[in-house]
Amino acid sequence: MTVDFGEPTPRRMDILIPQGFPFAWPRIALVDRPRFLTWPHVERDGTLCLLSNRTEVDPGDPAGVVVDLVGRACRLVRDLIAGAMVERDFRDEFLTYWRYDKNINDSRLTSILAAQGPSREVCIWQAPNIRLIGETEGEVRRWLGNRFGPQALRRPYAQRAMMIWLDEPMLPYEYPRTARDLLMLAESAGPDVSALLSDIALARQENLTTVIGAVGRFGPGLVTVTVPSPGRGKLRHGVCSEPVDRGFRPSHLPLGLLINRTFGIEPVYRSEPARADAAWIHGRGQDSRSARLKRATVTLLGCGSVGAPIAVALAQAGVGRIKLVDHDELAWANVGRHPLGATAVGRNKAVSLAAKLQSDYPHGNYEAFPVHAAAFLNDVEGNWLGSDLIISAMGSWLAEAQLNDLHCLHGRPMPAIYTWTESNAAAGHAVVVAGRGGCLRCGIGRTGVPAFQVTSWPDGGSGALEEPACGAHYQAYGPIELGFVTALTGQTALDALLGRITASQHRMYVTRRTLLEDVRGRWSDDFVAEYPAYIQGGCTLERDWPADACPGCRQSD
Repeated sequence: MTVDFGEPTPRRMDILIPQGFPFAWPRIALVDRPRFLTWPHVERDGTLCLLSNRTEVDPGDPAGVVVDLVGRACRLVRDLIAGAMVERDFRDEFLTYWRYDKNINDSRLTSILAAQGPSREVCIWQAPNIRLIGETEGEVRRWLGNRFGPQALRRPYAQRAMMIWLDEPMLPYEYPRTARDLLMLAESAGPDVSALLSDIALARQENLTTVIGAVGRFGPGLVTVTVPSPGRGKLRHGVCSEPVDRGFRPSHLPLGLLINRTFGIEPVYRSEPARADAAWIHGRGQDSRSARLKRATVTLLGCGSVGAPIAVALAQAGVGRIKLVDHDELAWANVGRHPLGATAVGRNKAVSLAAKLQSDYPHGNYEAFPVHAAAFLNDVEGNWLGSDLIISAMGSWLAEAQLNDLHCLHGRPMPAIYTWTESNAAAGHAVVVAGRGGCLRCGIGRTGVPAFQVTSWPDGGSGALEEPACGAHYQAYGPIELGFVTALTGQTALDALLGRITASQHRMYVTRRTLLEDVRGRWSDDFVAEYPAYIQGGCTLERDWPADACPGCRQSD
């Protein structure tokens, strides 16, 4: 089709109907267009970017969809001709257009840098399997050791690198194409920036990697420019550049000439690092909770089928430090509802879980304490008292009573969460003991029986089964039923860490009534009396935790 935009010559557009239409989008392409990257929203082949990748269209009205897209295309081209949006949109979405123009895809390149200014020297680890950019060599080595183990650090691959932080994103014509362009960009960022870049170049490394960062409309972005060392790096078509010290003995090359030859007209490699910093992993840089959670320390007592999934969820949420306490080993019978698999059978749960989390989330800090909870709690210095939150998933009244008494004795300096399940995971509980309100003993009997229970079982039983061995009892529920309880506790933990809970509180997960009846259970009289509107189950509930001035509470007054 031909469209008149009020110019001397009309512009041609193509309507492109894909295979699968109308269940696939039609596309509109601008045939008469300027050189690529002169206008935003125009791809290399002329296709116009008119819809976001999350937009849905109506397959029942194919003609209407085409008419709508043609209208959008005409409005876009009209605005591009007017010119007001061109520079704005190039800067707002600069990562998109850099990706169109980069000349190398380096899958090894990874960044754990904070995506923020100022311009500064950073460190890059240039190993055969990864090029990792971090703030310091110590940070880089720690991340690599967590992710790949100590064998990754056997050879020293650390080199100096540069971060240039710009006040605004580059336009396409400003993208560095030669080493000299990069130096000019550094000079535009300030004399100190170009001086630091030149100083790094004097190290005469294998190459000089520079990260360039700026904030667009949707947040900060990072790109990279790599300058091959003259005489070492291969240029296009595989031709090597001349040695930087040609005509001189290496020790006699003037410094000024070294800089001029390093930042010459040789092409550079434009790429983009894969971001693996904590802010990006936990919210893609847009989650306001990330910084606070990164600074938090959580102590988790009990790394079994309840505690271990909670630890994984907190690590995924971005909690920066988790102390894992459990003396027990993983058995084959545990594997079905535990995040650790067969490779951890026969190994300590806390040690194996810490190793898994450290490898999966190498920016975090996960410490294992393969000891009984009593020994851990009695070793006060450097252990639980410095935490921002304590979570007990031990399922042992004696151990939790000890924790509660110590917690009260020290004045409840942080919230403590106690979590447990009722029989067959038909109900789950998360009790927060905070600075105000009752302690754990206020709602638990002397032998560990909660004063309020959701379910009741025939003849007072629990539905427990027994292995063909003395004292080996278990319940035949799986990770799906348990997932509701661990999710409840995980959400409660986040609320406590973010300061949303200031008084002791009781949260409950209640299974669906049909599932409870399938395992021959029923609601308790207390539950029916307090929550008559919820007897169909399938819900979470919240109530105040009792406060009856028990001996534990009087200790903390």
